[in-house]
Amino acid sequence: MQTVTSDREQPYFLWLLIALAALTAARLAVLGFSTLGLHGDEAQYWSWSRDLAWGYYTKPPLIAFVISAAEAICGDGTACIRAPSPPLHAGTSLAIYGIAVSLTGSRRTGFWSGLSFATLPAASLSSFLISTDVPLLFLWAVALLAFVRSLESDALGWPLLLGLAAGAGFLAKYAMAYFVFGLLLVTLATPTHRAWLTSRKALVALVATLAVFAPNLLWNIESGWVTFTHVGQNTNLKGDLFHIGKMLEFVGSQAGVFGPVLFAALLWRLAVLRRDPAGGTERLLLAFCLPVLAIITVQSFLSRANANWAATAYVSATILTVGWLLRRKLVKLVAAGIGLNLLATAVLGFFFLNLPGVEVPLKKDPLRRLRAWDAVADQLRPVLAAHPGAIWLTEDRKTMASLLYALRDLKRRPLMWDYDGHPDHHYELAERYQPQPGDTVLLVAKWDDPFPILERFSTVQKLPAITVEVGADQLRQLNLFLLSGPIPSD
Repeated sequence: MQTVTSDREQPYFLWLLIALAALTAARLAVLGFSTLGLHGDEAQYWSWSRDLAWGYYTKPPLIAFVISAAEAICGDGTACIRAPSPPLHAGTSLAIYGIAVSLTGSRRTGFWSGLSFATLPAASLSSFLISTDVPLLFLWAVALLAFVRSLESDALGWPLLLGLAAGAGFLAKYAMAYFVFGLLLVTLATPTHRAWLTSRKALVALVATLAVFAPNLLWNIESGWVTFTHVGQNTNLKGDLFHIGKMLEFVGSQAGVFGPVLFAALLWRLAVLRRDPAGGTERLLLAFCLPVLAIITVQSFLSRANANWAATAYVSATILTVGWLLRRKLVKLVAAGIGLNLLATAVLGFFFLNLPGVEVPLKKDPLRRLRAWDAVADQLRPVLAAHPGAIWLTEDRKTMASLLYALRDLKRRPLMWDYDGHPDHHYELAERYQPQPGDTVLLVAKWDDPFPILERFSTVQKLPAITVEVGADQLRQLNLFLLSGPIPSD
């Protein structure tokens, strides 16, 4: 740890504030003008915000509380639901500035680290969406800042903040557990920090963490540990193992998450660790970075891993990489990485505006899933009105979530068909359809022949399908069936 003695003559913090304010305002403007609907996962989180609880089948509850707070302020439009993302990313960047200054003594390093993180491709993409990673990254960064400050200070305010942020981080996503691993690694492997584990600071942090996290733990106990069970199932280690192709795909995707310049620089730094060993500051940052990357890379090799699963690694990786490049007098390379990322942000924002006649020039448009749900709702409304006594049934999680949001003005809610009798997501747990004699069912199906459902009814009438255009030569089709006479299962 160093005392801040350099860069005092330059207003780096003010510059960062101005840059973040401009970037946040631009992102909020894109959200305000965009006509794209919610992704299925976003719509699911929104539906949770209408039924607040201390836990859900697939995730802990913080994302639902964040969306509920946003709705209370500005309504249930897509821009409002996504509005927390840009300021939360800005807050993460400010925390990274604080971490970098505390560790390196350089406001210059803090400025470039904070600005680099704010422009990461992953930060830009998630600023246009609402996801569990957004509050997780913010709380991870705040917890890391509090931990770093608590190592040098006897004040109990920092470990208290550490515990509050860590507990809230667990309410955002259970990936916060990687933070605990990093903290233990740092304190156990660094002789000067080992006393922290047996000090009152560690006790304060632990008690605060458990106090904040306790409601979700209690919910899981009452619910049979369903969320933790889902996390275990997500690793998918029961099928075929060893997928070198998926591992290479995951590693390659990290260049898109972290940005090509910083990712190449990170690999460069790791490659020369033997020749240029890490000092105390870098070892601390590596402890909160490398284990996450290593664990998720192994996971991708054994089964699969989404590109964002290692996102928390890049809080400390940004400071590590930027600081190393600055020490090598490669500030122009850092600036070039930011410039390239800003260009990618501008392109993404342009296409996210969903301007008429402007489509992503890719063979497979990644934004197509966000389009035309209002058009689907307009076609489904008269069908629902024509069958007021029918149970509205769906069989796909994201379809159900998207329809719930698109038809949020209706009090009528769909139920979910459970194929195997074991809940695989929240709707199968909380909105499961249980057939009763005499039921009439309106099935809205993603699949054109949902045979396992159709065979469970004595009368099946296929209705005209709903078809909408979601892009050039791209259609979304939902198939409608009127069912009656449920057949009891054996």
